[in-house]
Amino acid sequence: MGISPAAIAVPLLSLFTIFLDFPAFIWHLKHRNLPTGSLIFWILVSNLVNLINALLWPNDNIPTWFSGTILCDIEVKLDLAATLALVGSVLCITRALARALDTSKPAISTTGQQRFRRNLFDCALCFGPPLYIIIIHYVVQPSRYYLFAISGCTPSVDNSWPTIVLIFIWAPLLSLPSIYYALLTMHRLRKYRREFAAILASSTSGLTRSRFLRLFAVAFIVVAMVLPVQAYILYTNASFPQIPYSWAAIHDPDAWDVIVMVPTAGTVTFDRWIRIALGIVVFGCFGTGKEATRMYKAWLCTLGLAHIFPALNGTSPLPSHNRTGRSSGLDTLKDKAASLFSSTFSRSSLSSSTLSPHDPAKSFPRCTEAQPARAYAPSNISHPDLQAEKADCTAVRHGAVESAPTREDPWSWYYKLPRVGHPQVPRHDEERADAAAVVVGARRCT
Repeated sequence: MGISPAAIAVPLLSLFTIFLDFPAFIWHLKHRNLPTGSLIFWILVSNLVNLINALLWPNDNIPTWFSGTILCDIEVKLDLAATLALVGSVLCITRALARALDTSKPAISTTGQQRFRRNLFDCALCFGPPLYIIIIHYVVQPSRYYLFAISGCTPSVDNSWPTIVLIFIWAPLLSLPSIYYALLTMHRLRKYRREFAAILASSTSGLTRSRFLRLFAVAFIVVAMVLPVQAYILYTNASFPQIPYSWAAIHDPDAWDVIVMVPTAGTVTFDRWIRIALGIVVFGCFGTGKEATRMYKAWLCTLGLAHIFPALNGTSPLPSHNRTGRSSGLDTLKDKAASLFSSTFSRSSLSSSTLSPHDPAKSFPRCTEAQPARAYAPSNISHPDLQAEKADCTAVRHGAVESAPTREDPWSWYYKLPRVGHPQVPRHDEERADAAAVVVGARRCT
């Protein structure tokens, strides 16, 4: 029998999500974020089970199947534990997010007793429900496990009312408080949207705005995906005709070792795809942040790739030049701008250092023969300071005073442009006319 497309896609996608989510798990484990670390851990375990099962039972050729002894005994317990562990971890996350935005009970710091109670609550929800389901499953377990093609090991349960009460009802029940805290968080986000960053900074959660939103997105998506599935499973099992519960019939030694093998014609149970989708969601929220990026760079540097990619160390390669040894067009433009400003500043500094304080040409470095006079002020303005400046410039042009050394003015092209004229200053405002004449005269002699 051939291998179906699902038998190829499931292991490849499961392996892909394991590689994507493992760095995020290491980061949260390093920072002791128990609920988030527990959530990612169980998603990794579920995808690892997907990978192993699809490789061991890829087709419907039942005579060649591996019996799954010991391996499936472990997997069916992990399968049941993963569901309640995800729900319990999400409950811890949503509760912590709602408390972080609780302005009715502000706290500057947490005491040791408060931290102990919080950690105890997180441990109880992250480890308590999985441990419970592993132990209580034996009460309603009629055989060791079932074997499905591609999906692999599947838990076996008795079709009686204790199965509903002990197994299937707990995941929807634990999801209800998560929904309450998620809605409460959404309400507080909307209510305090302007003070959101300030509330987080003053809280004892240690969360940033980005990390808060990523945690909330993961928790909300997990609840939205897990709750409908578990509610459907509960409804389906409750709809079956129930048989009377019998401890002796369930734990019959003759029926215990019977392993039911089921061909699936190349199909996969829907919960296997949900595990892959949850892994992709975790990477999208936790694997693309700044913390994850820094960790990726550190790992690549540890592998010695920083010599090939200098940007991993925060350095950039030297600017490239063309074959003729000249810089690019952008560098040439920068050099021209630098030379333009340097020549202007050097001209001003030279004139101020070579001319004496009483030299009229010091105040008017542009009054040379090479620069003909232009009228920059209205002709009807008469001011003593302006007339004195005009006389000094006239003396410089006729040789009465030694003129400053002539240099090439970088702005000469601007001075050669035709002048349209200068706006007239109102005649009735004498003070404004005098001030304008002084400023214009200081810039350019007429």
